[in-house]
Amino acid sequence: MCALLAASALDAGCTIYDTSLLVDGGETVPPGGGVGFWSSNDGHGGKCFTAGAPTGSERPPPSAAPALPPIYLAIHDVQLGALDKDGKPNANAWKDFGFDLDNTCTGSPTCDTTGEPAAISCKPPTVSVPYDGNYCRDNTFGRLEYTVSLVPEIVKRYGLNDEAFNCALCVGDRNILIRLTDYNGTDNDDHVRVDLYPSPGLEKVLPWNCADESWRNEPCFAPDMKWTVWDRFLKSPHDGPDLSESTTADDAAYVRDGYLVAELPPDTRLWFPGKNALTTAYPLYLHSSVVTAKLGHAPDQTWIATDGIIGGRVKGDDLLLGFRQIGLCENDMSYSLLPQFITQNLDISGGGKNDPNLPCDAMSIGVAFTATQAVAGKVTTATDLVECPYGRTPEGGAPEGGAAEAGTDGGSDSGIKDAGGG
Repeated sequence: MCALLAASALDAGCTIYDTSLLVDGGETVPPGGGVGFWSSNDGHGGKCFTAGAPTGSERPPPSAAPALPPIYLAIHDVQLGALDKDGKPNANAWKDFGFDLDNTCTGSPTCDTTGEPAAISCKPPTVSVPYDGNYCRDNTFGRLEYTVSLVPEIVKRYGLNDEAFNCALCVGDRNILIRLTDYNGTDNDDHVRVDLYPSPGLEKVLPWNCADESWRNEPCFAPDMKWTVWDRFLKSPHDGPDLSESTTADDAAYVRDGYLVAELPPDTRLWFPGKNALTTAYPLYLHSSVVTAKLGHAPDQTWIATDGIIGGRVKGDDLLLGFRQIGLCENDMSYSLLPQFITQNLDISGGGKNDPNLPCDAMSIGVAFTATQAVAGKVTTATDLVECPYGRTPEGGAPEGGAAEAGTDGGSDSGIKDAGGG
């Protein structure tokens, strides 16, 4: 992940760890990618080290340190599964980030269960059981991201890859701002508020061409550049730099050992708005999701967040809805394969209940990210998602007369709450 950050500004955030977690036999596991103070040797009946996932019960004792002014961060880059931390295509990249969401080690490469039946937290839809990543991480969505990235037609048309997503973030086509309030600025704080503000982009978008690989050689957005903010997520809409509370927030987050830990509201749609990017961002309808990130400072003393992880569950119906909302619909030859493709890879229970006899109805997801200090600017509106915005013509492509702009008519109401969608 460090290689994806702006060169010198974030180097300090990549060398912040100086401890490792001890596992059975004296082996050590360095923190990172979903491994932290919450991890343990509890996997598979105490036989395996598991990444686990933090909970509210692990918050530190109360602190008397005074709170700092609000801190705003913007997502700098993400790792979805197609690329490794060095930005190279890697079929195994997904194994190294995410959480063990179901406290079950299912075929994890780091958990030797030779001769034992596969441990499952729900009943797989096929005889082929989706397996976990290293240290029992649940991240089937990340594994499939790499698979999808190998299909040029889908990558080019829908931008389902890390590269397209990260360029859109770099130039400021879209983002989600993160605000920390009531934070004392230390490595331990028992109560922090986290607000999320979907942003349709920078007030002045950078001119780099995301269709040209040369964008990687250009500087990304700087901490003093102002981001627009989607008005529908503000309880009291007014321009920055000081925003009102967001409708998507966690008022019971905390920081322990330098890690921010927050839970997104139940049934949150995590989506990066913005109509300037080459493609529409894929929306994630998250259930029972948790977010962690290592807080620190860049050499210029601006705030940064490294080793960020978003982990959660996306139900099968919402996965299909997400594809339809980015335009992958009946007019595409690949569409008929989607329902089967999704169903065969459901690996977890959307409701969070572990029961080997209960059919899996959701897919696990892990997204790695970093963030840098940011400034909130003008409040604005944004174009929302709509199912199949380019029509459903059997020949493929947009209907006669041109593509309909997403959000101009119709739409879908899944009843899910928002962190960048409605």
